[in-house]
Amino acid sequence: MKKYYDDTWLENNQWGKWGDDDQVGALNELTPEMTLKAVSMIRQGKIYDLETNRFKGMPIWDGHCGFEILAYASPAGRQNMKGSDISPEFNWYADGGMLDRENDTYRMGLNTEILIAPLHAGTHIDALSHWTTGEDNHWYNGFSADQYATNYGPVKCDIAAIPPMIMRGVLLDIAGYKGVDHLDDNHIISAEDCHGCAEWQGVTLQKGDAVLLRTGHNWPACDQAVGAGLGISAARYLVEEGGAFIVGDDQASIEGFNADGSSSVPRHPQPVHHYLLVQQGVHIMEFLQLDDLAKDKCYEFCFICTPTKVKCATGMYIRPLAVI
Repeated sequence: MKKYYDDTWLENNQWGKWGDDDQVGALNELTPEMTLKAVSMIRQGKIYDLETNRFKGMPIWDGHCGFEILAYASPAGRQNMKGSDISPEFNWYADGGMLDRENDTYRMGLNTEILIAPLHAGTHIDALSHWTTGEDNHWYNGFSADQYATNYGPVKCDIAAIPPMIMRGVLLDIAGYKGVDHLDDNHIISAEDCHGCAEWQGVTLQKGDAVLLRTGHNWPACDQAVGAGLGISAARYLVEEGGAFIVGDDQASIEGFNADGSSSVPRHPQPVHHYLLVQQGVHIMEFLQLDDLAKDKCYEFCFICTPTKVKCATGMYIRPLAVI
């Protein structure tokens, strides 16, 4: 196994490999043949739901705003508009309105709501434009904030650029490999951890995999394996030796941090994000729910993920599935 502890990753990147205007990154090489091979892994029809639920007060990484879900309309609220001077466009129970008793024999009502929340909350995927680096704040393929960051978000490498994914998925149960329910706080996963875990599970990483790593971080308490996550050597091993097209774990942030807050690279606050998103064009998933897969020792599966297409968004809720 190669060593992945030097700084060459800062000079080596995938920019231009798929064209100067490419916004997709490694997923460009997800072929129909890979998808068909992944689908052929489905033998039982058993589905593992890898998504968290979302709710007011849910755990959210400190760098993001809170989660607010607000009722926008209810049957009683609409009814109580009758007799007011609220516009007929909304005042559906007013005389002649859509839900006026003269027009509605069936006594219809309506519940709707609005959501004010970060798109990097709960199980989500990072766009390649999520993190930037350098004085010009550039991201994957050299797109910079000076040219491509608008009042509504980045117009290059946003969530809408991510294609649907049906591919081979691999679980690396790092906690299980270590013989524990969850990793110690601030355990930084190394290349050696990933290699040893794959051998322990009897799994061979292949080009085109979605690699999911379990630390045992317990949603929604999130009080175990605190600060655990990937180090730069693990990220490099998964991409350069394993051929991963997308990587995720069960933490709010995929990065592993020491107890003093430092990362796996001295004086670098987010080396794994820098390497995967900016240098390699490999998308990141966070807060995956992996305990059921680990419990069943389900290490290989058909992985399905279809992010909602929202222009200018740098993150998006996902409901990834593992199907066997």
